[in-house]
Amino acid sequence: MEKFIQNKAIVQSKIGEEVVMLDMDSGFYFGLNSVASVIWGILANAIGFEALIDQLMTQFDVERALCEADTLELLDQMLDKNIIRKEA
Repeated sequence: MEKFIQNKAIVQSKIGEEVVMLDMDSGFYFGLNSVASVIWGILANAIGFEALIDQLMTQFDVERALCEADTLELLDQMLDKNIIRKEA
């Protein structure tokens, strides 16, 4: 099963409920809102998509289908920017 995990080369700092990050290789700066910051925190350890959604469903009052769609979109963006990576 495919899992997602943080790219440990990303420098991060928490500011209130949000996380800001810097990719030292590209010099690209990222900011995550409070919900994306929760997802980032969960991705500190490798986790499959369904397990990630299960955890989010316990923390947020949202329909599962919407949670899945929004989370998948965020994961795709994070993969494109090399913030996270996939592992087998």
